[in-house]
Amino acid sequence: MIKMMTAYTEEVDEAEDGIAEILEQIDLGALKKNSVGMVTCNLDFIHSGFIGELCKKLPFNIIGMSTLASANKYGHGTYAFSLTVLTSDDVLFETTMTNSLTIDNYQDEIKAAYSEAAGKLPGKPSLILTFFPFIKEVSGAILHKSLDSACERVPFWGSIASNLDGRFDKCTVFYNDKVDNAGLTMILMHGPVDPDFAVVSLPSENIGKNRGQITKSEGCLLQEINGISAQKYLETLGITVREDAPVITPLMVYYEGSTEPVALGMYAVNADGSFMCGGEMPEGAFIAIGEITPEGIRTTTTDGIDRLLKTNKRDGVLFLPCISRYLMLAPNQTDEFELINNEMKNGQLMPYMVGYAGGEICPVRDEAGILHNRFHNFTFTACIF
Repeated sequence: MIKMMTAYTEEVDEAEDGIAEILEQIDLGALKKNSVGMVTCNLDFIHSGFIGELCKKLPFNIIGMSTLASANKYGHGTYAFSLTVLTSDDVLFETTMTNSLTIDNYQDEIKAAYSEAAGKLPGKPSLILTFFPFIKEVSGAILHKSLDSACERVPFWGSIASNLDGRFDKCTVFYNDKVDNAGLTMILMHGPVDPDFAVVSLPSENIGKNRGQITKSEGCLLQEINGISAQKYLETLGITVREDAPVITPLMVYYEGSTEPVALGMYAVNADGSFMCGGEMPEGAFIAIGEITPEGIRTTTTDGIDRLLKTNKRDGVLFLPCISRYLMLAPNQTDEFELINNEMKNGQLMPYMVGYAGGEICPVRDEAGILHNRFHNFTFTACIF
C-alpha cells in the first residue's frame, strides 16, 4: 500500500517561509518505512536555491521538473511549487538521474542509470515514475524508446519538463539539489504497487472519420500516407501545413492492437512534404486527424477522471496533462485545475497532484490487456494507486 501526501507554496522570494509552509502541510511523523518525493514547480524555485534548502529538511530523495503550472488541494498556479510524497511499508523506492544526455551518449547513460538503480532492488521494478529533459537533438520519443528498452518494458509514467515562458531551452529536471537541463530522472518502485492509468486525448466527435494508412516512414519521420507525401495527404482533407507556421493539428495514430489512438504532434514540416512527429509512425498504422477545442479538453478531463474512479482505488492520483491543454483553454486556463479539484472533492476523495507536461509518458493497454509504454502529445494522462 502507498500513502500519498501533498504540499504547496508560492513563496519563492522568502525561501524560509516557503519551506516552512511546505513542512506544515507534510506530516513527517506519519512517514512509513520507505518514502520518496516528486516535485513540479516554476523555474524560479529551482534557480533560487529553494530546492537545495528544502532537501536539507526532507528525510527522503526527490525528483522533479520545471512546469508551466502546478496544483494540488492546497492551491494552483503558474508561480507554484508542488511536492508529492509517496510513503509505504511494503513498496521500495530507488531514485536516480542520468548524466547530461546528448545524441551520442543517451542510450548508454539511460541504461547505466536504470541498471544501477534497479540493481539495488530485490527484484524487477513494478513501476517507474520519470521526468524527461527537453533536448532539441534527442526527441522525447527517442528517449522513451531507449528507456523502454533499458527497463525491458517495465511500465513507466511521467512527462517531459515544461516551462512558463515557452522557452524549452530552460526546461529543467532535477534530482535532489542536482539540476540538469539535459538529465533524465527516475523513481523505481518495487512491490505491490498495482497502478492504473488513464489516457484521453480527444473526444470521439473531435476525431475525423477519414483514416489514412502510413505507407512510408522512418521512426518519428512520417513520409507518406496512402502512397503520397504526408503534406499532400493532409491537403486532400483541406488541411494546409506550411514549413514556416506552427502546427497544432493532432495526428491520431492507431497502433496495431491498440484499443484507442495515440495523439501526436507534428514538430516540423520538411521540404519533401514529410513531417517530423512527436512519436513513432510505424508503416501500416492508420491515422486520423483530430481537432482541439476548449470543450473537448473539458470533456476529456471529466472522462479521464471517470475512468480512474471506476477502478475504486483511492490511495492517490498523479495527473500530467499536456501544456497545450492549458494554453488552449485561454482565457479560462484554470478550468482543468478546477475540474480536477472538484472531482477530487478538494483532496477529500483522495490526494492528488497536477503538473503540465511538455510531452506525456503513459502506458496504454492493447486488446489483450497488455500494457505498452507510449509517448503522447495533447493528452490528459493520470496514474492512480
